[in-house]
Amino acid sequence: MGQHLVMGESLVIHVVRHGRTRSNRVGLVMGWADESIEPDQHDVADAVAARLAASPAPVRIVSSPLARARDTAAPLAAALSVDLETDDRLGELHQGPWQGLAESEVARRWPLEWSVWRAAPETLDLDGRETLKALYARVVDAFDDLVRSSDAATVVVFTHDAVVRAAVAWTLRVGPATYRHIDVANCAITTIHASTAGPRLVALNDTSHLPGGKR
Repeated sequence: MGQHLVMGESLVIHVVRHGRTRSNRVGLVMGWADESIEPDQHDVADAVAARLAASPAPVRIVSSPLARARDTAAPLAAALSVDLETDDRLGELHQGPWQGLAESEVARRWPLEWSVWRAAPETLDLDGRETLKALYARVVDAFDDLVRSSDAATVVVFTHDAVVRAAVAWTLRVGPATYRHIDVANCAITTIHASTAGPRLVALNDTSHLPGGKR
C-alpha cells in the first residue's frame, strides 16, 4: 500500500493507555486477561474523550481488542460517531505463566526471572511469555501501517502500558532497552506527529486532562 502522507502533511497520533482495572489496583499481572475498567474509571474515559474530541478531523480510532482498552475508547467513538477499529498488534504483552498472578507471587516463584524483568526487561526470555523484542516488532509493524494507510488527520490508539512504551521507542528509533525509562499512567495521552520526515514525540504521559484525584 502506498504512502498517504505528502510533503508538509503531518498525521497526529494520540496513544492512550486504558483506564485502571482491579488487577492494576491490586498488583496482578494482566497480560491478555480480558478485564473491564473499574466503575469509577468511566468518568476518566469521558475526560479523555472531552480532551480529544476536538482533534483535527477526520479522526480514526483504533484499539487493542481487550475490554479495558475498548471501554476507554468507547466514549470518544460515541462522541465523534466514529467506528471503533481493533488491531491485535496493539494488545498487551503476552505474559504466559505469569498472567493472573500477583506480582509478589511471580517474584517468589521466579526470583531470577523477576529480577531480570525489573532490571533489564529487554533480556528476559521465559518459555511461554512474549519477549519485549517480539512485542516491539509487532508494535512497529502496527504503527508503520497506521502511517502508511491512514487517510485521517488524527489517529487515536487505545492500548496498554507496554505498547505505549514500544510506540515511544518506535518514534525515537530506539529499542526495548528504554522500557524502564518511560512512565505510562492509566488514561495518559502520548502524542506523536508523523510526517514524511519521520515521527516526532510531542507529548509523553500527559495526564493534565484527568480529574485531580485520578492523576
